[in-house]
Amino acid sequence: MAQPQTQYEIRALNALAFPKGRQPRCELTGLPATVECETPHITLYYATREHAEQAWHGIMNKIAPLLGPLRASAVVVGSEEDRAKRDYTLNMSKRALIDLCQQEASKFLVAGRYELAIPGAIQAISFLKDIHGDGAMEMVPPYLQLAEANLGLGRFQQAEEFLSLANWSVLKNPDCSNAIRSQLHRNFGKLYSAKGKLDEALQELAKDIYCSSLEVGPEHVDTSAGYYHMASIFYTQHRIENALAFYDKVVDIWYKFLASVRNDTELAESLSESQLQEGMDMLNFILQTRMKLLGQGHIATGEAKYTLGLLYLFMGDKKMAHDCISTACEIYTKHLGPEHPSTRDVLEVLKHLNKSASVFAGRDDGGTPAVPGESGGADEFGDIGGHFPKEMPRAATQSPIPMPPGERAERAEAEGRRT
Repeated sequence: MAQPQTQYEIRALNALAFPKGRQPRCELTGLPATVECETPHITLYYATREHAEQAWHGIMNKIAPLLGPLRASAVVVGSEEDRAKRDYTLNMSKRALIDLCQQEASKFLVAGRYELAIPGAIQAISFLKDIHGDGAMEMVPPYLQLAEANLGLGRFQQAEEFLSLANWSVLKNPDCSNAIRSQLHRNFGKLYSAKGKLDEALQELAKDIYCSSLEVGPEHVDTSAGYYHMASIFYTQHRIENALAFYDKVVDIWYKFLASVRNDTELAESLSESQLQEGMDMLNFILQTRMKLLGQGHIATGEAKYTLGLLYLFMGDKKMAHDCISTACEIYTKHLGPEHPSTRDVLEVLKHLNKSASVFAGRDDGGTPAVPGESGGADEFGDIGGHFPKEMPRAATQSPIPMPPGERAERAEAEGRRT
């Protein structure tokens, strides 16, 4: 049963109702409030009606019933023990709300609804300041969320301000994890890339890859995003060889991850929805780039199709998985022959996928994507995954630009040694 929605009403603020110099401030911007958002639990203040709507749909509709008790002053002072218990309860409640606020912000970032991601991150920062004070290490993740949201909205100055605040917190805490340092450098790289400072962006992304490699390893899917963003910059600089090489790395990392999931259930549960969606976006873009530069029938295009199909299969979207893997099978058969081990591996996965087609053949939802770990998601993927080849076959030379004769001969000799 759906939960009843909390009612709210936005109306103009009567400034005369407050003492001079005590006019409320906007929850989002800190500017003097001109409207109030009244709910059964608490009255909130905002600079404009648009800010009130943004905050309500971004996070306040979820936490308004809890904000009233949190912001209410204690009726009775009580004993020292009573005060300690109340402080402990308030802190635990705020910590729970911090997680909720950051989860909501992350959800909207994944969906590309950047405006709605901002209120949750701002509210998380407010709670974190109450618990840890300014400059705490815990404030870096919501700062990065705010930076990413403003980047998505094209507000580069605001994004840089939030990244500077995150960087200040990192500098104040030398024991900061490499995972957070990686995310900080990655967002600086994306900012500089958006502003056209490509050399600075490459430097930041190199630091991102270094920190991520220290934290989880250079072959981890978390690190693949750094390679992907560097490839995009190389592509912008018309350094096509470099771009395709880094795109190769991204495809290779995701294929190895998908091939190893069948033997490691914890690995299947280690990725969040945002990471899976990011992987989907990266592989789709790489596929489109390879199709544009190399052609739809190139072996490298088939490689990207196959990996993307495996990711669709992992996420439970069998129809899209079947389309991608069947196309990849045709390309592999054309270039490598039907008896090649790589072609047989792809064909084996396709056969098992066809057998499971009856799972959604009689369903009305058309095969709605499943969440990994639920029925029809990673479990069935694991059954099919047992037929993956241990190593991803490397594609032929992918550069659409003719190489010099000497380099071409060296490349051919090297490929001959591998075969």
